[in-house]
Amino acid sequence: MEEGFGSPPFYQQKEMITSSDLGISVTTGYGKLRLKTAPTLKPVSVAEAKTHLRIDSSFSDDDTYIGTLIDVATLAAENYTNLALMQQTWYLDIDSFPDYFYLLKGTLERVTVNSITYKDEDNVTQTLAASNYVADGSIKPARIYFTPDATIPSTYDVPNAVTVDFTLGFTTSDDVPAPIKQAILLTIGRFYEIRQDVVTGTIATTIPRTVEYLLNPYRVQG
Repeated sequence: MEEGFGSPPFYQQKEMITSSDLGISVTTGYGKLRLKTAPTLKPVSVAEAKTHLRIDSSFSDDDTYIGTLIDVATLAAENYTNLALMQQTWYLDIDSFPDYFYLLKGTLERVTVNSITYKDEDNVTQTLAASNYVADGSIKPARIYFTPDATIPSTYDVPNAVTVDFTLGFTTSDDVPAPIKQAILLTIGRFYEIRQDVVTGTIATTIPRTVEYLLNPYRVQG
């Protein structure tokens, strides 16, 4: 096992959340995250990756493969930092209303709460009025707090009675911090150059450790 990101491909092991399991319900110690809408934007473009890899812009045979590497490297960075980089929408399922909602993911942008729904005492789905809560994306992971005069309803005794629908992440790659972009590019370079797990006679930890240094200032504990 290589140092730096933990188990290949550089993914950090976590007890609370594995945020790179996009499209799969992620069980946590507090609630459960489900991806609603995956990012459609990328933090780095194929052209930027090709420049980093020193590939002539006219050579397009590997463009699809490089695009895949961008996705993989982005997921690795998101998993390690526990940040949502590009705009994405999640559900957080909880059994009942808590003192505040701990969204389990961080953002460098503000968080938008699309809705909070719940099963009332008659097991009918209701929507909590937005005047009852306020979101805070500056704290990491992001949170939703109830307002001082909030009315907190009772819920039906059923698992996942409360669901938060929220969006977070950058809407343009220009806003992604340069160190995070560089970490993604370095990871792409590593995967593009070395296409198997182990290469005899090489120091496999050099690039992952550099990537880790670049990402550590942005890391959020889940």
